[in-house]
Amino acid sequence: MTAQEKVYDSGQGRPDDDFWLSQGRKAVEDSLPAVREAAKALMTGLGVLQGIYVAILGFGDFAKQMTWPVAGLFALPLLAWLVALHSCLSVMKTKEHTLRLFAPEEIRDHHAQALKDKQRSLTCAFWELTVGLVLAIALVALVPGGGSNG
Repeated sequence: MTAQEKVYDSGQGRPDDDFWLSQGRKAVEDSLPAVREAAKALMTGLGVLQGIYVAILGFGDFAKQMTWPVAGLFALPLLAWLVALHSCLSVMKTKEHTLRLFAPEEIRDHHAQALKDKQRSLTCAFWELTVGLVLAIALVALVPGGGSNG
């Protein structure tokens, strides 16, 4: 054993330990791409929601009769979704990494922190999308005729 190798104390191994170790390595390797894919899917959902909401507003007769303060209220869901889009983009955005390739603990810590930051942004985006959706449903429900043209 060289001076650089570490030996960890552990209990007696079980037959499926190698399988679970490989699953752990795969989970770590796939974690950042999975968070990015989730952000991409959330961005797609945001686009669809925004399109539907703007279509409801654009084709409704009530939109032509809105005062500026009421129009500001109806813009709140779009504002929440814009903030959610920003959070998703912060997940997708790449950052310059300065890693020492022969410092595994530093690489591990950097990976864990990057994953934690991106997951936090993704969680914020989810809640921002949810707030916008609740606002949109509430506002459209308050419109006479439930947001329809009748």
